[in-house]
Amino acid sequence: MASGRPRSNGDNLDHYVNGTHFSSSKTAWRIGGTPTLCYVTLLTLAIVVIYPFITLILGSLKSEGEFFANPVGFPKSLEWHNYADAWQQAHIAQFTINSAIVAAGTVILTLFCAGTASFALSRFAFPANRIIYLSFIILLTLPVQVYIIPLYVVVVKAKLADNLLGLILCYTTGSLPLSVFLFKTYFDAIPGELMDSARLDGCSDWLTFTRVVLPLSRPIVATVSIFTFVQAWNEFFLALIFIHSPDRQTLPLGLQAFFVNQFQTQFPELFATLTISIAPIVIVYLLLQRQFIAGLTAGAVKG
Repeated sequence: MASGRPRSNGDNLDHYVNGTHFSSSKTAWRIGGTPTLCYVTLLTLAIVVIYPFITLILGSLKSEGEFFANPVGFPKSLEWHNYADAWQQAHIAQFTINSAIVAAGTVILTLFCAGTASFALSRFAFPANRIIYLSFIILLTLPVQVYIIPLYVVVVKAKLADNLLGLILCYTTGSLPLSVFLFKTYFDAIPGELMDSARLDGCSDWLTFTRVVLPLSRPIVATVSIFTFVQAWNEFFLALIFIHSPDRQTLPLGLQAFFVNQFQTQFPELFATLTISIAPIVIVYLLLQRQFIAGLTAGAVKG
């Protein structure tokens, strides 16, 4: 018989749901009374994710001969000059600047367009609301290869081919469907009373969006920023189609021309350039990881 004493946060509460044992203590989640299965599963997944990065870094520190003799083992001597050679031969600095311009421009434009569009779809009732939102959802299922020919015609007629601005606009177009979906889902979970109070205080719709909604939406802004940045930084197909001048090439497009040719692939230098190219992505994620995780889990639990 349950007592009338309220449960404190320090109580060690045990719950049984369908025969599965959960403990509210900080030692965590137990299946069948032991966390072993959970730990083994997480460790296996971690190894699967981390192993390619370890192989990439180790391969970048080997000589050409050692790489082919022992491609997955530890290097006998650390060939740090591979990074210097890669930086000088591949003109990574110029390619990195181009990629940074494209990625930053894509993130800013995507956040503005997706954020404002999602706010309108979430908070305003108008006849085409559901049709527009469903159109974005349908576009999530279409790969860029399906509409590359009409896209190419539009870009060429607009005189945006071989131009970083054209690449930014194409990347933004491709990022909008997922970004609108994430933003709208998050905005739908924000209590409408907050926006009603802002309007009663005299805020316009724009001020409500910028001063009430956006400060509450930092997790989803971080999530969309990371997704968009990674997509723009790594994208190769559209850059290959639209960019022809060597001085305007982005990092993925520029690197493939230097260490991969018809007769030979310089794997240590190629691995060194790939290691350098993923460093900005890792830095962006580390800076925004808390907000990113909060944005992914937003809306997962109601109440």
